[in-house]
Amino acid sequence: MSDLVPILAAVCALAAAVARLPRWKAAESRPFTIGLALLAVWAMLRTPAINGSANEMSLPSGHFESIPGLIADVALVGAGALIGVTVADAWGRALLKRAFYLGLIAVEAALLLTYDPLHPSYVTIQTHNWILALSGIAVNGAVLVASTLSYRTVPAPFRLPLSLFMFGGLSGLALAVLRVVTLLRPEGPQVNSWSPMVSIPIFGFALGSLIASARMRKYALQDIDG
Repeated sequence: MSDLVPILAAVCALAAAVARLPRWKAAESRPFTIGLALLAVWAMLRTPAINGSANEMSLPSGHFESIPGLIADVALVGAGALIGVTVADAWGRALLKRAFYLGLIAVEAALLLTYDPLHPSYVTIQTHNWILALSGIAVNGAVLVASTLSYRTVPAPFRLPLSLFMFGGLSGLALAVLRVVTLLRPEGPQVNSWSPMVSIPIFGFALGSLIASARMRKYALQDIDG
């Protein structure tokens, strides 16, 4: 089950990205499409069986994490920032949109600087984990707030996709908070595998996007027929 859930999440996210390709020419559509593809990369690389095999091939056991793990973390942060860009763009907040792009550069740089698999230290590992946790709070919090405030203004057929985005933001925020709690209480219970749980918000974003894409095609065809 721990392998099946993230694989299904990766398939859903990739399918959602492919469904958005007809709108690739629209610049405002590209960040979310790329973000979905990055979520698929994360889910696939973080599937326990795949992640374990990749780590064994990349580095001897006992090290902090291998290159596939770093790629997964970079993909997750990139996806979060691009989803944030999409939310800011839809909300008409140009300053917030630029902030997400600048945050993307800063956070990705911080992840690379704190990645030292051959000589890991407590400081670099904790910094790496805190970056992921705080980034998750910022992005998912923005998605949840923007989706909630926009709910009554969107056309009725698109409220279900928006509700799924709200679910994705809420569940992602809850997981980010849980990550913070585990970091603050290292002596307490810890999560053995994050990938099945992080797959939950991925399902929300992917299914919301798939439904929205289908309904946009439906209304486009109705306009043509009319």
